[in-house]
Amino acid sequence: MSVIAPLLIFMSFDVRCQGNLDSLKRLRFSTEATKLPELNLSIFIKYSRVNLDSALKYANEAKSSALFVGDSLMVVRAENAIGWVYKEKGYFKIAIDHYLEALGMARRNNFATREKHILNNLGLAHYYDGNYDKSLSYHFESLSLREAENNLSEIAISCNNIGLVYFRIRDYENAIKYFIRSKEIDDQTGNFRQTGATLANLGLSYAGIGNQEEALNYFKEALDKCNQFGCQSKVLVEAYHGVASSYYTLEQFDLAEQNYLKALELSVQDSIQTLIVITNYSLARLKLQQNLINEALDYLGNSNKVALKINYRTWIRDNYQLYGQIYSRLGEFEKAYTYQKKYDSLNSGILNEEVITNLAKIQADYQERENLQTIASQDEEISRRTTLLTLSLIIILLITVILFILYRINQLRKKANTQLSEANAIIEKQNKELTDINNVLEDKVKERTKELKDTNAALLKSNTDLDNFIYKTSHDIRGPLATLQGMCNIALMDITEPKSVDYFEKIGKTADRLNEILSKLLVINQINNSMIASSQVDVGQLMQDILQEYQHAPEADKIRVDNNVQEMNSFRSDEGLLRIILNNLISNAFKFYNSSNRVDSWIRIDADRCNGHVEFRVTDNGIGIDEAAAGKIFEIFAKASEVSDSAGLGLYLVKLAVEKLNGSINHSKTEEGYTQFTVELPYK
Repeated sequence: MSVIAPLLIFMSFDVRCQGNLDSLKRLRFSTEATKLPELNLSIFIKYSRVNLDSALKYANEAKSSALFVGDSLMVVRAENAIGWVYKEKGYFKIAIDHYLEALGMARRNNFATREKHILNNLGLAHYYDGNYDKSLSYHFESLSLREAENNLSEIAISCNNIGLVYFRIRDYENAIKYFIRSKEIDDQTGNFRQTGATLANLGLSYAGIGNQEEALNYFKEALDKCNQFGCQSKVLVEAYHGVASSYYTLEQFDLAEQNYLKALELSVQDSIQTLIVITNYSLARLKLQQNLINEALDYLGNSNKVALKINYRTWIRDNYQLYGQIYSRLGEFEKAYTYQKKYDSLNSGILNEEVITNLAKIQADYQERENLQTIASQDEEISRRTTLLTLSLIIILLITVILFILYRINQLRKKANTQLSEANAIIEKQNKELTDINNVLEDKVKERTKELKDTNAALLKSNTDLDNFIYKTSHDIRGPLATLQGMCNIALMDITEPKSVDYFEKIGKTADRLNEILSKLLVINQINNSMIASSQVDVGQLMQDILQEYQHAPEADKIRVDNNVQEMNSFRSDEGLLRIILNNLISNAFKFYNSSNRVDSWIRIDADRCNGHVEFRVTDNGIGIDEAAAGKIFEIFAKASEVSDSAGLGLYLVKLAVEKLNGSINHSKTEEGYTQFTVELPYK
């Protein structure tokens, strides 16, 4: 599969302007206040293609002057302009905030013409930020408004943008459908400059389905259109990049490199940050294919530097994956594993089950509005049910295998612990007997001691092998588990029968839970085998970062969190282990909150220094811990409450991390009956 770059997205922002820039600036000092917003926007448009910082300055001045004279339409245009600059600079979240402000004001004042452009820009910003479900939603809203106006040129733009989202989530059939619709409209209206970009998009989509010859033809046709009618720099870069990607897949590496370098030169020349990221990544992948590791690392470093600067999440994720492949080839498996973890973390946030479900719902809503759904025949329904039944049986088999493996892992660990206990008992017994025998038995004592040492060495090796087994098995399972999750998601996108949907949602939740268990087993393995990395830890900032993760949790608005550690001074410890401890304790407090409407649920977090230790306390008024389970809550696979649907690994992880830091953890009830966990850690 060739490296496919993100495609050009057509802009709906109007950059036309009359007059000389210096003349426009002089006019600002002689123009009446009501005309200043329009004049400032004119200057902004002049700067928009040459100096983004100056463009931003005049866009802000346009907003200020529009607010001063009370011109709502000009405020909307100015907010849209500010959002556009931030998007071009790569600050997508800031851009989204300004676009939303413009959208709200446009809707309140019924500025329908502005609304469709702002919706389009919101779709673009979310696309670049990796929020594909939100991007698709805004583009469909914009398309509906443009279809109502029957504006063919703008309909073509929306179809192209929708195709891009489908392309990015690898739904190439839908992508091709919308790109072809966009191209047909461009051919109908004679908009051949825009056709070049659409042809490049079609080339990338056909490359995605493996039809490299068709893809190469589209890329070459795109270059011909650009040379004949002219096109934006982004389109030209995409076309060169697409040609290079096709040659790469066809293993014509020299031609691939020539075209990648042309794309990179144009990207740097016009400061197209996103395409600088993508083309450097493609060159790094090419050099890795040629086993030129140092050159590959150089190109990949250039890509990731710019990607991190503009927070281009999708390509930061892909860069981490390629880093993992390079270090794996070099035999540096620790670095490879680190980058693979970073990739997994970003990938789950960009394209998780919720995003896929939202994408499917958005598409279904639009199709319902346009009456595009068709009724399947009875034979097709029977065939689909048969397929779903087969998939269900396969999924059940996979789950059974996974559960059996986890059971065997637990049994092996118990067996190893039993053997270790027996060995220790033998040692104690032998030591007692040796005190009563005379020196004549010294040789026998030495012989027995040697046997015991061999036994301990064997047990140590057994535990090491077991840790390695857990690590490898967990990684081996995650592949089939990811396939299982993907199959569930695809099935949920295809089926509509409530009972089938319910089955697959339950299977998907079970797969997510298994994935969580595997992740925690890997963390256990990591804690057991890692060295303590002592550093100065800003406890207040660490706690803010942890609580930030729970702001959007389903129960977040039902629970008050009292964070009393913001002002605590930093101390030296292992920040990673400390994060595991606090995150799991807070997670438990959220998980076991009291859901009764008559109770105001709360969590309180305190920290103090005393007697050479730092003491953390996490207290909550949740459902508490069963008395029968209280003595075993820190054991592996133990559950604190029957209400829990977890695997019983959270508190075991906490205890393991605390012991690694030479600390202690205790569970107790306060005088009021609240649940409290107390962690004491040494500090320097």
